[in-house]
Amino acid sequence: MTTIAKRLREFRAAVGLTQREVASLCGLGKRTIIYWEMGDREIKCSKLIPLVDEYDLDFNWLILGRGTMYVNSETMEMVEEDPPEGEEEIETTPHIPPQWDEKPEAMKKEQEDVLPLIQRLRRK
Repeated sequence: MTTIAKRLREFRAAVGLTQREVASLCGLGKRTIIYWEMGDREIKCSKLIPLVDEYDLDFNWLILGRGTMYVNSETMEMVEEDPPEGEEEIETTPHIPPQWDEKPEAMKKEQEDVLPLIQRLRRK
């Protein structure tokens, strides 16, 4: 079982969802969730967005294993203020983990699709 599969199962258990409920939320069949959790099929990250939106699930935690299970809404707020005097504004550019550069082309394509979703979630 992959680490993403373990985290998906951990999340599902934490919120008390059945595999059928997760499948319904994601617009998939129950068998797909079963295969994902067993590690028999590759998890399509874009299909997990409804879970992220519905439960304030941290996408970075689910996919990369970074941070905590849930988004802390206070840290996710966008503030449109000027930085205090004497401090520079921090540029926010997407960070691509180095291990992504070593993946085959098919995996790179899916990860490129995921980056805009992560950025969109950070802006909420």
